[in-house]
Amino acid sequence: MTNSYIAPRLIDWQKKSGRHDLPWQKSNDPYVVWISEVMLQQTQVSTVIPFFNKFIDSFPNINKLAEASEDEVMEHWSGLGYYRRAKFIMQSATILVKKYNATFPMTVDELKSLPGIGKSTAGAICALAFKKPAPILDANVKRVFCRFYGIKEWSGETRIDKKLWDLAEQNLPDKEVSIYTQALMDMGATLCKPKVPLCLKCPINKKCISYENNWVNEIPAKKIKKPKPIRVKHVLILENKNQILLEKKISPGVWQGLWSLPEIKKGFNEVNWVQHFLGISSFKTLNEGTISAIFSHYKLNLIFKHLSVNDLSDKQIKDTLKWFEKTQLSDASLPAPIKRLLINI
Repeated sequence: MTNSYIAPRLIDWQKKSGRHDLPWQKSNDPYVVWISEVMLQQTQVSTVIPFFNKFIDSFPNINKLAEASEDEVMEHWSGLGYYRRAKFIMQSATILVKKYNATFPMTVDELKSLPGIGKSTAGAICALAFKKPAPILDANVKRVFCRFYGIKEWSGETRIDKKLWDLAEQNLPDKEVSIYTQALMDMGATLCKPKVPLCLKCPINKKCISYENNWVNEIPAKKIKKPKPIRVKHVLILENKNQILLEKKISPGVWQGLWSLPEIKKGFNEVNWVQHFLGISSFKTLNEGTISAIFSHYKLNLIFKHLSVNDLSDKQIKDTLKWFEKTQLSDASLPAPIKRLLINI
């Protein structure tokens, strides 16, 4: 099968029935396309929209983003998750200003050289912003191709991944590539959904192997999941006169660059931590408990103790520690689980 079947039907469908009112569709600015594509990685459209609007309002172009502090960017990303994406866009913005004079390169290979931009994101920028034929292969597109071609193997397998990229390349149209690319994304999001796909409305169902053979619920194949390992951390909620003590996460990790709760390392407990870092020896325990956060490769159990501290000494606390007013917490650059915990105390 060649692009003579899929592309023209998807282009026609997109013009009539695709999505046209998403905030990032109002411009073909590669910067806007880039930010939206990065935010949409592993995140639903409905979740992304408010974050995207706020982000673009504050950082409307590459220069503004490159000038922003890490705290400012992280505040705008707080709650969106996968925080490495924010670190990558900050790094890329700096490179784009210094190496490319605040403009975007127009080839997939050059775009892929930027931190956090993979082949599919690079293809989306080329196709949507520059109208250049470049394949994309995000999760939605993989599902469309797997079902259409009846591919029952897991798409993450190296051999299958290569096959899907070949199909993505073969199906590129000679013209209207930006409309086709958007159509692929919209098809996966609105018709060829993971569950309860709307096959009767699909513009390419007549030649869809999965539809013809009733394989729709079997495809795409799921990766066999292994139980996630559990990690445990002990943290403190330290409260003083309507203020909460937070710690800036500077070590590499999923929350790097964010403010979180002070962590009790091995060899410390809450008594000697308070004495060592705050210079006091008395406190009152208000509450304790456990919250959990699920990441791609592990589950994190945070065991917390909520302490009320008074009569703080004049001891200089380390630079990574800072007192925040409770009223500041909703806007602070906090990981989502930590923000939920603190707002509800």
